[in-house]
Amino acid sequence: MEDKKVLNNIETVFEVEFDSDREAEIVYNAIYPELSFSHNDRSTTDIKLDNNNMIITINSKDVVSLRASINSYIRWIKLSTEILKI
Repeated sequence: MEDKKVLNNIETVFEVEFDSDREAEIVYNAIYPELSFSHNDRSTTDIKLDNNNMIITINSKDVVSLRASINSYIRWIKLSTEILKI
């Protein structure tokens, strides 16, 4: 019996809305460097700003990598917004 891969690629796009364009820009600039440090062969990420919205697109080769990437970006966004409130 052959071991066949069911999924070749998984893409998810999520959008985070901030209270202002400035807040979105600050968080974007805080997490953007993670794109170069978190590069791996199983997942790629793109982040864009659209006014007060940050749009994150993640392409993964498997569900485990996708989940890990989503969790990482959510944690970084949450941490950045919490720091802004200090």
